[in-house]
Amino acid sequence: MESVPLETAGIVAGGPPPDPTGKAETVVPLLPVSSAPSNAGDPSTPTSAIVTMATSEGPPVYNTLNEPVMVTLKRDVWRVIHNLRNVVLPIGRGEGAHSSIRDWDLWGPFFFIIFLAFILSSSASENKSKVFAVVFGVLSSGAVILTLNVLLLGGRIIFFQSLSVLGYCLFPLDVGALVCLFIYSKWIRFAVVIVTLLWSSSAAYPFVSGAVPEARKFLAVYPVFLLYISVAFLVLAND
Repeated sequence: MESVPLETAGIVAGGPPPDPTGKAETVVPLLPVSSAPSNAGDPSTPTSAIVTMATSEGPPVYNTLNEPVMVTLKRDVWRVIHNLRNVVLPIGRGEGAHSSIRDWDLWGPFFFIIFLAFILSSSASENKSKVFAVVFGVLSSGAVILTLNVLLLGGRIIFFQSLSVLGYCLFPLDVGALVCLFIYSKWIRFAVVIVTLLWSSSAAYPFVSGAVPEARKFLAVYPVFLLYISVAFLVLAND
């Protein structure tokens, strides 16, 4: 039998057969073994960490699954500070503040509720645990009810975003409760509570009123003011 040359059959020795369509196939070269990290064979090294070390130049770029705890805490703290500044500082507030609060979080509101409940319970003369439970329950359930009220009125707002805004607006009342711990004059305490109440109300008004139709603003804003007035009364009555 006469052998057919490889060139006649169109087959290159050691390679794949040619594409019958005539289109050239792009071959992606493999990375050399020397480019892999030195600890790639270590079973204790996560796959995501290996990919991070192999593809980054300079400082490693982590994701939320393998980043250090301190990196996560630092990012969350800066997010809380950023959202707090956009909510409670009316100076320079515009559409940018409304869009930036879309990156909402619940760590800040949770801390402010716990902090206010702790201050009011620690300064109570008796039944400290009951005071803490009442303040925490009133603020938590009140924020949920007010959010549902805004949604039922046709508000264009995310449920947890509304909880975040209402929780951040408690910051002025937290400051007022902390200041009142060191003030014994009733008139000065009254002035401090009034100022912080107006601060909290003015901080919450643009976000709540801007989320509902024009004809239903009063129905959405009035319960929010009522909640903050109740909290201010608790701060003022806590002697």
